[in-house]
Amino acid sequence: MDVKGKTKDNIKARLYVALFCNRKNMELVFDESWVTKPRASFVLEKNAQLLVYKWLKSLCFPNGHASNISRLVNMEECRLYGMKSHDCNMFMQTLIPLTFRDLLPKASICEAYIVEEISIFISYYFKPHLRMRIKCVPQHD
Repeated sequence: MDVKGKTKDNIKARLYVALFCNRKNMELVFDESWVTKPRASFVLEKNAQLLVYKWLKSLCFPNGHASNISRLVNMEECRLYGMKSHDCNMFMQTLIPLTFRDLLPKASICEAYIVEEISIFISYYFKPHLRMRIKCVPQHD
């Protein structure tokens, strides 16, 4: 989401990219007296960020599942404030796969992870006798 003060994609990290990775499109660009950090492919455009925050603002969860995430969204600053650890875990494990599926570039590691996460999540809603890679049929059935 490229939140100022929270992102780990800084100049120091980009220097390490030049040393250890083979990603020329991510390296710093030096010109005479200034340095430019190219936009990373995983950073969402501003309009995509607004879509994510609008979606988060509209969410409602069952009582006791998670706090009211819509009250944690600040649309003006495009930030989330006051998330507790359970909310962060629920956000990372449940909402991120759903949120970023259509916003990320295709054929990325993130997409493969998202597909796996969604298949695990959806497998809990199938009948127990169905065989799946994630869920095994009980031994004594």
